[in-house]
Amino acid sequence: MKNQTKQIVVTKEGKISKTIINMLNNCRFDIQQNKIYTGYYSGSGRFTSSQNANILPILRAQGYKFTIGNDAPKGGIKGDYFKVSKTAFNFLLNLKK
Repeated sequence: MKNQTKQIVVTKEGKISKTIINMLNNCRFDIQQNKIYTGYYSGSGRFTSSQNANILPILRAQGYKFTIGNDAPKGGIKGDYFKVSKTAFNFLLNLKK
C-alpha cells in the first residue's frame, strides 16, 4: 500500500478505518467483470447515496486505472460502477476484510 493511500485508509492506530470498511460494505462487487457498483439505498423512502467520492481517491492514490460507467436500465438494480483491473479489484476486496 502506498503512503498516499495509507493517509486516506489507515487510522493512527494502524488499522483500516471503519468508515472505509463500511463504505466498501455498501458497494457491490461483480467478480466476473471486475466492476464495483457504488450506489445503494439507505434510510426510508427512495434516498440514494453513492460511494464514488470515497473510492475515487483510493484508486488514484494507488495509481490504478479505471473507467466510470452506468449500466442501469430504467428500473434496474445496477447503476454507477467503476471498472478496474483485477489487481485493483483484489486490493479493494482485501481492504474490506
